[in-house]
Order: sequence, then structure tokens, then C-alpha cells
Amino acid sequence: MIVDTLKLIEKIMKLLNTLSFKPLLFLLSLLVLGSHVVEAHLAWVPGDYYGIPDRDKQIAFYDEFENNDSNWDFGSLYLKERIEDSDFYCETLTSHPYTKRRPVAMNHSGNYEIEIRMRFVNVKGSGLSMTGLTFGRDVRGNEYSFMFSPSRSYRVAKFDRGRSQDLVPLSYGKNINRYSYNTLLVRKVSDKWYFFINEELVSEMVASPLFGNEYGFTVGGNMAVEVDYLKVSEIRTVDNMGPQISLIEPSLKNGETGKFSDHQQIIRGRVYDVSGVDGVVINGYNVTINEEGLFAASLSLRPGLTEIQIEAKDKFENISKEKFYMELVEEPRPAFQPPVATNFANQNAGREQNMAMPGKGKNYLLLIGVNEYTYWNRLHNAVKDCSDLSKVLTSYYQFDQANVITLFNEEATRENILETLESLQDVLNKEDNLVIYYAGHGYYDEQASLGYWVPSNARLNKIPDFIGNSTIHDYLRTINSKHTLLIADACYAGSLFANTRGVVDENNRSRWAFTSGDIEKVWDGQPGQNSPFARCLIRILQSNTKSKLRADELIQIVSDLVARNTAQTPKGDALRNVGDDGGVFTFERR
Repeated sequence: MIVDTLKLIEKIMKLLNTLSFKPLLFLLSLLVLGSHVVEAHLAWVPGDYYGIPDRDKQIAFYDEFENNDSNWDFGSLYLKERIEDSDFYCETLTSHPYTKRRPVAMNHSGNYEIEIRMRFVNVKGSGLSMTGLTFGRDVRGNEYSFMFSPSRSYRVAKFDRGRSQDLVPLSYGKNINRYSYNTLLVRKVSDKWYFFINEELVSEMVASPLFGNEYGFTVGGNMAVEVDYLKVSEIRTVDNMGPQISLIEPSLKNGETGKFSDHQQIIRGRVYDVSGVDGVVINGYNVTINEEGLFAASLSLRPGLTEIQIEAKDKFENISKEKFYMELVEEPRPAFQPPVATNFANQNAGREQNMAMPGKGKNYLLLIGVNEYTYWNRLHNAVKDCSDLSKVLTSYYQFDQANVITLFNEEATRENILETLESLQDVLNKEDNLVIYYAGHGYYDEQASLGYWVPSNARLNKIPDFIGNSTIHDYLRTINSKHTLLIADACYAGSLFANTRGVVDENNRSRWAFTSGDIEKVWDGQPGQNSPFARCLIRILQSNTKSKLRADELIQIVSDLVARNTAQTPKGDALRNVGDDGGVFTFERR
């Protein structure tokens, strides 16, 4: 519809010019186009080859090779070159590639397009020899390239100070023509590059600053090509529209009111603007936006009606606003009962039995596993790792199912984890033992040298939502068990561990930790399998034939096995300042 309208305007404009009606030209254009201009800007799709209309582009350089008015230099001894029949014929006479380029006066820090149409004429050398676009080159030879080959492969590369780096490694391009013309286009919009071959998007990435203002093409060694045209354009438009705001949670529209029973609420949404989003503010507070335009914030509702206002601003200072209302309707509800309480029906009887039989305490197992996060990337195997470890310990070792506590996925909130740890203070006595297994995301603050667990409802990069090492220390110190062994399959701070270690005595009180890595990222494993750390841990526990396996022995065996088969470096030792008296927990077989 818009294309047909533009063609009609073009005919009318020619008629008006011939009739000397130029004063009416601008007014007529506005009347005919009307809302189409606004509609086109809203419909910008940078990842679509036709996603940006031509009227929003200004040509900076365009050569269709009708002649050599652009003054291409034909003086090279390594090339055979000529312009004829509206094509630039270029043939390399050696096995080395050669670049033809022209300086173009353009604001290459803005939005732009570089497009070339060319075909292979002859390939004397390897079919992998590549030709294509060269852009952003400077006088020192630093440049970017978008190349393709007769064997239907393509790559995007950067050449910087004598070193070549693949931005898109050699890939198969199914729509590359071997014997006819191919069109390559690089489009930069906002902070992203889009790469097209024959009108099909083949790759996109975050754009980098260009080195210089030279643009052209490279011909591979022992290769002849014909170039139909080379075009460089600036993408210019007057953007007076604010970003689009889409609310995901709660599912309310602008001006609507929703009723809620919980004080703490999460606001989630997405914001988009073709010019790039500069910021999002919710009720006066700046919130973080990820690469996909997603944002989230946690708000505390007051009794009654709370107004929520979201403001989003683009790179041109255009602002959009959305406003809705959240009404807190408090309902009486029972106090939170941590899952641990449901596993101890005969709690008092058990405690009396333990006190009557010194040294015969129970083994408790707390499993915290998170695959499904509200804001963080999903993990594959955290819950499976916890469940598989539970089966091994309850089947082969002296752990009873009645003393297994689980917090999986949405149950593993910060509040539930901490309240469960707190409830264990009242359940365990000085003869009982506790094994805690955490599988989920970890976070490490390099500046503060602090590590954290990431609960299921924690926001991205919001440290107050995490559970820090110091907090974990506090709970382990106050749980009155004989032995506590903490196993964490996540990024974990090495500062948890003691610097020195004396002689181990099984009869003494102990506080140990065993982590799947040091201060490093660790792998979750293939979907449906165990993580590398959990797989080794479970394997050693299953294959153990000794009646007693001390935790320090288990740690040594598993650490060696993981280190030999992965890039991870598991770490296990006594925790400092939490009441360790030189003992160690022992896994006893049934």
C-alpha cells in the first residue's frame, strides 16, 4: 500500500514540475502520505531486507559503473581490470587477494548501509577463495569484511593491527549463487549490525566502531569477478516517537487497576525503539534493561491503591509513558510453614531418642535445586542432580527419606531458603548431621570479593535479592548439628574456606563445604543429564564399597576426577569462623 502510494506521488510530482506547480508540491505530499510516514517509522524492522524504506536513506556513494567517473585507479600490476557493459571487471593475477576501495564522506558512527552486487566470472584457484565487501577501512589497512566464496560459504571478519579475527566464522550460505549475481548488504541500526545475502538475513551482532571511511570490495586470489554496483547510504529519519512499552506482568493495560493480596509484587515488561532505548524508569527509579529490551522491578505495595508509572526514553530523548494501578487487598493467610516442618511428624520423639542414645544422631539432607528462574537463564539439570543424589544417599547410605527436605524451582525463593535454614536450628541437635546440596546459579562480585546463591525469584544483577556467603555462614554457625557438609554446584567464593587445616578427628564437630569450582563459571551439563560435578559425585558414592567414606576422602576423589575431565577446579575444605572443631562428616553405608 505504501509502495503504491509513493509511486503515485512520484508521477504527480513529475507532472507538477512540468506545470510549474512547485508551491503545491510539499503540501500535496503531506496530504497524500499523511499517517503513512508515522506508520513506516513504527514498522521499521532492521532485520528485514526491506524493513527500512528508501525515503529514510540518503545515498553517500553509488557507482553503477556506467563509466569511470568515480576515478577507480587501474594502475595495479597485480590486477586485470576494466569497466564495460555497466560492470567493473576485476581479475587477480596472483594467489593473493586484492582490495579496491574508495573514501566516502559519511557519518559512519550513525546508521548506514553498504551494499554490493557481484558475480564470479572465473575461479582458477581454490573454491574457498573469497570475495565480497570491505568496509570501514583506514589508511593503516585496518578494516571489516563480509566475504563469500564459490563453494557457498561466507564469513565476517575484522582485521586490526595485523591480526585477523572472525566475527562470524566460515558458514554455509545455501542461497549463494555460483554462476549468477549475489547481493551482499551490511546494515547498521542503533547498536547492531545485520548481514544479508540475496535479501536473506544470515547474521546479526552488536556493531563495532569503524576504523575509517574507505569502502569497497576484495577479490580473492586467482579469481575474476564482475561488480554490478556498489552503494553506501546513510539511514536518516526524524524519530519523534517514544519507545513501545509492553507490560508482561501484571497483565494490565494502560489505565487499568488490578487487585493483589501480596505486598511484594514484580513488574516485568519489554521496551523497544528502533533508535535504541536509553532508559526505563518505574515510579522514579531507574531499572536495568537487558539486550532483548526486557526489564523487571520489585515493588512493595502499600494498603490501598498504588499508582505505577513506567517511563521509557529513546536515544533522541523521546519519552513514552504507561500508567496503571495496583490495589492491595490484604487477606488473612496462615504463616509460612517451611517445607522442613512437613518432614518431621515425630520431631519431639526423635529428639528424645537422640538425647538418650549419644552418638546416634540422624542424617538430614536439604536439597535446593533451581532450573526455572523468573529472570535468569534457565538451567537444565539442577533439579535432576538433587533428585539423583537423594536416591543414592537414601538407597545406599544412612539417610532416611523422612529426613529429606526439598526446595525446587519456584519453592526456592530467598524467603523460603532462609526460613528453612532457620527452622533447622530448632530441629537438629548436637548429635545430628546435616548435608546441604545447592544446584543453581551463582554470582560473584569481583570488586567486593563476595559470592552469592541466586534464588529462583532473584532479579538480574540485584545483589539484595541474592543470598551471600556471610548469610550462609551465619546459618551454618547457628544450626546445632555435629557435622554440616555444604555441597554447592554453582559459582562459589573461595573466601568461604579456611586457610589452614589440622589433623582430622571424626569425633569432633565439623563444618565443611565442597564446591564444583573455585571462583569460576561451571557447566550445567547436557539437557537431561547430570552436571559434570554431580555426575562424578554420584558415581563415586554409588561405586564406593567401604562401610565408611569420610567427606575429605570423597572430596579428594571427586575433585581429581572432575579436574581431569573438565576445565573446572572443585574445591573442598573446612569453613572458617562457623564452629569447626577439626572433625569431618562420614558417609556410612547401610
